[in-house]
Amino acid sequence: MSLYREQFKIESARRVGWDYGSRGWYFITICTKDKKCTLGTVSDHKIVLSKAGRIADDQMQQIANHSSNVTIDRFVIMPNHVHAIIVIEGANVYSPRPGDGASPVSTTGSLRATIESRANSLADIVGGYKAGVTRICHAGGIADFAWQARFHDHILRSNASVKATRDYIDRNPEGWIEDPDGPAGMRPAEQRRHS
Repeated sequence: MSLYREQFKIESARRVGWDYGSRGWYFITICTKDKKCTLGTVSDHKIVLSKAGRIADDQMQQIANHSSNVTIDRFVIMPNHVHAIIVIEGANVYSPRPGDGASPVSTTGSLRATIESRANSLADIVGGYKAGVTRICHAGGIADFAWQARFHDHILRSNASVKATRDYIDRNPEGWIEDPDGPAGMRPAEQRRHS
């Protein structure tokens, strides 16, 4: 960690030298503030979205209306986080090749939203999404809703990475019971509050 204005600052997890406005496939994770389960619950391995979760789901689908040249290949809204594969369109060194089983297709549980013009950067896309969800939640009476300040990203560089990430996203609700931030990691009072 380094100091900024005499305070510790967490180093960026971003890849040094990578232009996050360039074409690519990005796996992102966004967490709610303090990892509070404000987006819903998991029941019988299925997501039951809260009002805030339904807003988060709708806004993920609306990215196509706000960001250019972007596709949401796959996403899942979990009780305290969101996973998504965001594709900034165009041919690039890390684009999966058609016919290798990793090209985007519309399937149950996935969203294919193609956009007409180019977005600025991954941070702009995620920041706009987070701001939109927060604004709508607050306007809808969910005043305590908030996201963590940062998000996690991973550049998907191969067809195998895309497939593994899609599988991970699809199976995420099944693994919720074992998630360290899910019911297994909650104190008993938190479990009662979220069940």
